[in-house]
Amino acid sequence: MKSSLALSSFVVLFVGNSLASAQTNVGALVSNACTINPGYTLADVVATARSFEWADETAPGVVLIRRPVASTRPAGVTRQFDFILDAAYPSYADMVEKQGAFLRQQTGRNGRRGLDGVATCGENPIIKSGRFAAAAPGGPGAIQPIFPTVTTFCELNGATVADALAMAGGIAENFESGAAVMSPGFGGRSRPFNSRVRLRFFFASFDEFGASWDRIQQNAPARNPDNPISCEVPSLWATYRIHARSN
Repeated sequence: MKSSLALSSFVVLFVGNSLASAQTNVGALVSNACTINPGYTLADVVATARSFEWADETAPGVVLIRRPVASTRPAGVTRQFDFILDAAYPSYADMVEKQGAFLRQQTGRNGRRGLDGVATCGENPIIKSGRFAAAAPGGPGAIQPIFPTVTTFCELNGATVADALAMAGGIAENFESGAAVMSPGFGGRSRPFNSRVRLRFFFASFDEFGASWDRIQQNAPARNPDNPISCEVPSLWATYRIHARSN
């Protein structure tokens, strides 16, 4: 029963449970770049993270590990991490509450510190606001423990986050995927506020991703000339479901 509740929490919080709620709920996502320590593999990292005893009073709503399969990066920039540790909260208030509870437990550990033996994560995370544009098809039981995520950075060019949300929903309908729009909250590269967003598309499995991408390549939708938003070449990630809070 607990496993089922956790999976349901994961789908509701991070993938979205309905388009209606997706358009009104804003969550907080804390992302941290990490490197695998010498002598260990990503399998060791995932096993360590999944075996960690996450306390409900301090744990994020959802914890994910994202490994780049094919990542886009600026020219001349070398990727300096092995994976991204994502901690998602249903609201900023929940993030503050859980982080505050952790800080009050001076001898406590969180997921990042629990990885210290096998991986090292940075001390300067990026915090984003997450808005859901489309629910993942198939419901809670369809999401696999390892699933693909496609991400792309988009310049708004005068458009709004709401415009990006509508665009992501339309793309997700073509992809038959879930979708979210991440806008900068705190940290990261310096840029004008509300000038850029990141779109995320979630697929229940790699098989579904492959079938969807084949279909899109054969019937690519035309670009809307009235839409000022421009997006980069996307990145493909293998996403590992680590933890989902049961409440």
